[in-house]
Amino acid sequence: MLGACLCGAVAMAEPVPETTVWRKVASYLSKEAQIELAGLPAPADAAAQREHEFCTAVVWLDRQPLTEARIDEVEARLKALLAVENNDEIGRASRFLLGRIAQLYRATPDVGQAAEYFRGLIEQPGPGRWADAARVKLAVLVLYALPGAGDGAARVAAVEAMLPGAKDPIVVRDLHRVAARAIMFYNLPPAPALRHLLAADEIGGLSGTLGADQLVQIGELAWDTGDVEMAKRYYERLRAEYPRDPRIYVMDQRNAGNPVPKRSEALHGR
Repeated sequence: MLGACLCGAVAMAEPVPETTVWRKVASYLSKEAQIELAGLPAPADAAAQREHEFCTAVVWLDRQPLTEARIDEVEARLKALLAVENNDEIGRASRFLLGRIAQLYRATPDVGQAAEYFRGLIEQPGPGRWADAARVKLAVLVLYALPGAGDGAARVAAVEAMLPGAKDPIVVRDLHRVAARAIMFYNLPPAPALRHLLAADEIGGLSGTLGADQLVQIGELAWDTGDVEMAKRYYERLRAEYPRDPRIYVMDQRNAGNPVPKRSEALHGR
């Protein structure tokens, strides 16, 4: 995940020595990336040194086993980059990564600190895709982790307010998806969740288990809201696109009027 997110983070007019390292990281070849990094020539100038320092931080963070001491080293390196410039592409990538460290990598997460980094990227214009990337991470924190964010409905409303500012269609799709999932998690009325998932489906791009799950969720939410024809359409799509999905059998049995397993009436979630 780290490599896929950060590979190509810094736009360059021509290839830089670290390009081969980024490719190794993006391919989840952490050990090979470390070897490649060790063999790079010394940076020729301050800009090259900055790229090298950021690349080193990413490679160190990607190595396993990951210790608190190494996280401390990576964090110090990233903060040093911010001390020089915090809103160029490397600065913004560093802020995003510091947010992820606070959210995910520490033994004791600091969700407040993570949210501060992500909010800063969203609120401050700058190069790269880091504002959109931060939106989805912040959305998850708002929905489930941040204290004082209100009840489920308030948390969902806060995430829905992030949608107008998102530019990347995939980010828009994922915000719709996390909002829908939270509506189900908090057992809120199903109609808004259905609207969010229909918007996500219109954008598309899902495949495999995620794609099949979304079709089932839409079908079940449509059933819950009384739109039986929509439910049938989405289960027919499931049959066409994922013919081996075992949930097709349950759908066929229900449509035939046969008994099927029932969920608790207290839950809207899928």
